[in-house]
Amino acid sequence: MNNPYIVTDENKIISFNLCKVNKGKEKLCKCKTPHYEVDTVNRIVMCIDCGAVIDAFDVLVTLTERMILYTDYQRKAHDKSVMFGEMADKELKRRMKNSIFKEMEAHYLKDNCHPHCPVCNAAFDPVKITRWSRASMNGGS
Repeated sequence: MNNPYIVTDENKIISFNLCKVNKGKEKLCKCKTPHYEVDTVNRIVMCIDCGAVIDAFDVLVTLTERMILYTDYQRKAHDKSVMFGEMADKELKRRMKNSIFKEMEAHYLKDNCHPHCPVCNAAFDPVKITRWSRASMNGGS
C-alpha cells in the first residue's frame, strides 16, 4: 500500500508529510484600513477591499485598536466642544456687559436719564462714580 503522506527512505525512517510550516510569507491583505466581511457559513473573514482571507484573531486585534483610536478621538472632540462652549459663554457675557454700558451711555447722553441703584432703587449720576471694585456675578463684591 502506497500512501502519499507517509515517506520512507532507505534507512527505514518514516516521516509524515501532512503539514508544512512556511514562515517566510507576507500577509495577504496589505490594506491600511481594511473593511471586513464575515462569512458565517464558512466561518471566515475576508477583506472587502482586496479579497484576501484574514485570520479572525488579526481582525479582532485590528478592531480593538480602531476602537481605542475612536474612543480617544471622541474624548478629544468632547473636550474641545466643552472648551469652545466656555469660550462662547465668556464672549456672550462680555457682549452683554458692553451692550448694557452702551445702552446706559445712550440714555445718559440722549435723554439725560440716570441709572437706578439695583439695591436701594435711587437714581445716580454715573459721572459721579468715585470708585470701582471687582464683584462676582452673584451680587457679592
